[in-house]
Parts: sequence; structure tokens; C-alpha cells
Amino acid sequence: MAKLDLKLDGKIAVVTLDQDDNRLNPDLCLSLLGILDKIEKETDALTLVVKSGHARVWSNGFDTDWINARLAEGDKETVSQFLAKDIELRIRLLTYPLLTIAAINGHVFGGGAVLSCCFDFRFMLSRRGYFCIPAVDRGFPIVPGTAVLLKHVMPMYMVEDIILSGRRFTGKEAVAAQIITATYNEDEFTDKVMAFANGCNKGRWIVGQMKKVYHLGVLEQMATDMEHIEPGTVRV
Repeated sequence: MAKLDLKLDGKIAVVTLDQDDNRLNPDLCLSLLGILDKIEKETDALTLVVKSGHARVWSNGFDTDWINARLAEGDKETVSQFLAKDIELRIRLLTYPLLTIAAINGHVFGGGAVLSCCFDFRFMLSRRGYFCIPAVDRGFPIVPGTAVLLKHVMPMYMVEDIILSGRRFTGKEAVAAQIITATYNEDEFTDKVMAFANGCNKGRWIVGQMKKVYHLGVLEQMATDMEHIEPGTVRV
């Protein structure tokens, strides 16, 4: 399983992703789903913060080396199972009964950027890190659920730019585009994110109920996407 670190700071559960550049593959998805279960069932945390142990990367998206190796072996079914698990992780975050914060202390690309959009709040560094979904350059079409999700969390003009241009946005550009909540300098980043998290003490039941209603359209489309995964066809 992927290496994840969990620490509790009062009512805040802090998870550190520490698997190289945190590319999404079955190990990381299963590990994240497992730690989300652990936090919900075994702690009284009310807020989740997810950061990266990598000095420059929060997540570099899909593990294309793993995917290409499976496809070269003709193992389309395993790839399809992973894509379903990735959607399951997105749905889990969108319905998670804690307020969730992506502390993006580095680059966030592709499927990692999509995953970050499943968090309630996103913070980035002011001077380091790009937000980018380069699917158009990689030849990976997006699934309808991804399009609905992006339209749900950012202005339509930005969705078109992100999907069709694949260009990189700095943290400051992402804030201006309403993708990111705020940016901070590296020396204050952790303190500012944790201060924000400390102000997010909301009850689990009401948070869960609010998310199920607020994200309803996204959740319905993602459930449909999961039912219609084409074997061996990689879509973000």
C-alpha cells in the first residue's frame, strides 16, 4: 500500500501523501480510501487537511507508467478497475462528512488536479506550483463527471481554458480564476492553512447532508461514469 502519514491536531486530521510524486494508481487510491475510513470511524476529527511530503509536487496525476505497463500486457480489466476506484475516491471525498482542505504545496496535474477539485477548499503556494489538467495534450479524453465537477467549482470560461488549452496556472492565477481559495508564501503556508482549518469546526452529520445535496449533479454523473467505463480506455 502507498505510504501515507496521519497526524491529529485537535479536531484536524492531517494526512501527508508520501509516495514519490503521488501519482494516482491502485495503491494510492486504496490507501486514501482506507485512511478516510480510519479518520471517520476512529477519530473525532471535524476537518481533513491533505498535503504532500514531496518538496515540489502535490500530485502528478495518473500513474501513466503503471497504466501503460498494464495495457502492454493486455490487462485492460485491471486498468478499468483502477479508473473505477479513482472515481470512487472522488465520490468519497465529495460526500465525506468532514470539511476537506487540499493543502497544495507543489504542482498539481491531471487526475491529481481533478482530485483536488473534490475537496471543499484548496490552497496553493504563492511562488511555487502549477495547477494543470493537460489531458488534451496527453490524448486522454475527460469523462462527463470531470466536466460537471469542473463546472461546479470554477467559472465556465476557466473550464474551457483548462480543458481545451491544457495550460498551466500559477497559484495566483488560480486564485484569480476562483479555482483556489488563497495562496500563501512558503514560510507561512502551513500556519495559514491550519488556522483556516481550525475555524472549520462543523458537525459531521450536517456537513455530510449538505454535501450530498450540493454535489448531487456531480455525484449522479460520476456514478454513471463508473457504470460505463470502457475497458482499457483511459479517461481523466
